[in-house]
Amino acid sequence: METEKSKIISVSDINTWLYCARKLFLIKVCNLKVPQNRNMAIGRIKHSILERFSKNEKEFVSNIKQDAEGIELVFMYEDFIKKIANSVFIDNMPLLDQFLIDKDDILKKTLRDFAEDIKLRIASIKSALAAGFRAEEIWKNLDSMYISELRLESENLGLRGRVDRVQIYKDENAEDSIIPYELKSREDRIFLSDELQLTAYAMLLEDFYKKQIKKGIVEVGNKRQEIEITDKNKKEVLKIAEQIRNLSNPDSQVPPIQSNFNKCRFCEFREECMKLQDYG
Repeated sequence: METEKSKIISVSDINTWLYCARKLFLIKVCNLKVPQNRNMAIGRIKHSILERFSKNEKEFVSNIKQDAEGIELVFMYEDFIKKIANSVFIDNMPLLDQFLIDKDDILKKTLRDFAEDIKLRIASIKSALAAGFRAEEIWKNLDSMYISELRLESENLGLRGRVDRVQIYKDENAEDSIIPYELKSREDRIFLSDELQLTAYAMLLEDFYKKQIKKGIVEVGNKRQEIEITDKNKKEVLKIAEQIRNLSNPDSQVPPIQSNFNKCRFCEFREECMKLQDYG
């Protein structure tokens, strides 16, 4: 059953719902705007860097020399990212100035967070070079390809989202030829919300590629955990998406106040939330 385009739910909305459904109510129904803060600005800039990286990587790979070695490829990738980052910084100077954001610090963290991606890509490129493929042939002959910041939307599922990383193997008949990754910058454990977010992305990829996805990977800090994509979690994703769609219905109830008050301490909507008490 197809869903109206206006009713398509963002995977980030599902994340907010799982964190605090009442906060999402204030955003979606009360039309409160989340004020831009320093962390949001940094996230926006880092996403822009990765998006431009994805759009230009094919051209970059097509110019790699036949005799390029591992460490040389690392430096080439890092220089490539630095050039992209500098162009993004120029486009976002007002944001950098407003929040006193250190460009060098963002670049350092971006390279650190992207180190694993670079390693994965280089392994695939080295395989293609070893097989004798020339520069212009490398991209289409990688044994596996990595796409960063992949935007997907499905009217059929009523979902849209941006996948942090997708690994696609050349052998389409391989059991796990498409693997979504969810990357978290925090250092603590993996939560149910991470599993459901990864599941939602897997569902979008299944709908787009028309291929079943059995697993995905969540990276938290230096830890990597394989997550099974289950029917139970898929049903939960669709259930939450439907609950979010129904938030604005006249007969829908205001979600209850968050039971974990630590989440409320620094919430930007704390005052507005308390005014909803009589209705919750």
